[in-house]
Amino acid sequence: MRVYQFGSFEVDVERLLLLHEGKPVGLGPKVVETLLALIEHPGEVIAKGRLLERIWPEGYVEEANLAQNIYVLRKTLRELASLDAIETVPRRGYQFTAPVTLVERPSGEAAQTKIRTAGSPAWRWAAGLAASFAVALIVATGTLALGHRTAAPPPGLTADGSRLYQLGSYYWNLRSRAGVQRSLDYFGAVVRTNPHDARGYAALAEANATMGDYHYGAHAPSVYFKRALALVQTALSLDPNSAEAHAALGLIDLDNRNARGAITELKRAIALDPRYSPAHEWYGIALVGRGRLSEAVVELRTAADLDPLSVAATAWLGSAAYLDRHFNEAIAYSQETLDLAPQRTEMWTTIGEAYEAQGNYERAVDAFRRYGSSCSDCRAEASALLAHTEALERRLPQARADLAYARAHANDVDPEDLAAAAAAVGDRSIAFTLLRRLRGHMEWVAVKNDPRFDSLRDDRSFRQITQSQG
Repeated sequence: MRVYQFGSFEVDVERLLLLHEGKPVGLGPKVVETLLALIEHPGEVIAKGRLLERIWPEGYVEEANLAQNIYVLRKTLRELASLDAIETVPRRGYQFTAPVTLVERPSGEAAQTKIRTAGSPAWRWAAGLAASFAVALIVATGTLALGHRTAAPPPGLTADGSRLYQLGSYYWNLRSRAGVQRSLDYFGAVVRTNPHDARGYAALAEANATMGDYHYGAHAPSVYFKRALALVQTALSLDPNSAEAHAALGLIDLDNRNARGAITELKRAIALDPRYSPAHEWYGIALVGRGRLSEAVVELRTAADLDPLSVAATAWLGSAAYLDRHFNEAIAYSQETLDLAPQRTEMWTTIGEAYEAQGNYERAVDAFRRYGSSCSDCRAEASALLAHTEALERRLPQARADLAYARAHANDVDPEDLAAAAAAVGDRSIAFTLLRRLRGHMEWVAVKNDPRFDSLRDDRSFRQITQSQG
């Protein structure tokens, strides 16, 4: 029999079985087939279309299924052996980067088939690994798995409506412009096929509110929020106890900076359905805005556990963990976000800040440079972040040069990052001027907790600003 070996793993080609240290890993055959397609050509970029044709030759399948398989494989390899071997090549496909060896063995040497229960190296990964195996098994049958929202077809929806709902949830979870816009089409189709079910209207409301929140689309954000509110009202008229509808209303309140109303609606949504992941996510964000970081981390962790494929929940969890000074967790969650959505390159900033807080300046600089090269508008922001790290390394000439570039392109830079860099190079008056401009913004919560401002906390001007912000 043919066996491919890489690191501490083997792939049994005949049985489509992945083994780690000789013990089978619980992945579905479609997931293993995806891995096999990559390791047969190590170092080669395999186009997504080529993978789809090989893994699902029986007919049309959504690209979302392939993305899920890649996510499960990355998570499994990392958790069992700390191996990062699958890279995304933007606009091209995927590449397997680890050395691979092909071995021919007599059939009698096949491994025993007792499934290993994998240990977990970090405080959340046990549940995450179990979730990834569950996702793999569901993907193998062709069904999308998205936490509570799609762990089973929503009761009351037709089979076609359930499929559309699951696909819409996948794309909405990406929180990318193309993903959210595509989710509008799927959720709209749910409404058309199931016009008397509240879920479609509530999901469409959430997607419209997301369009407004992220400033996507051709219309002003107010247009999308108005649509979202009308859809929520329709959903509540159909089902006053719809957790999804109350969560959507909480999201709208959150975007309108009505924190009290948002918290009330989101707590009601959680009471109606404790397993509805978005309600926990938005409640966690509301708690971040209130500076209740430890509580926020709990809620965001719950959201991520309920829906392992939620890009937004995992991204917010990384940011909240950083502000709550759980730096290893911040790095892990931010990296997981990049696994789910490589286009979310802003997560490199959280990774860099967490490494910097740990004193690992080399990795911090690498992360910031990765971010700076990820888009044409990212260089200025990366320069501000690099300036802070360089100042800590006592490379003041380079720090001042990067800060000067960032200030020259201030419209593309977060004032908080400019302030941190200015303070680090000794320009405290500039830092305080920038901090005063954050009055009334959610960023102030970050300023009050961000380790980068620890050196200012005994300064009278900083304390005055802090007191004025409440």
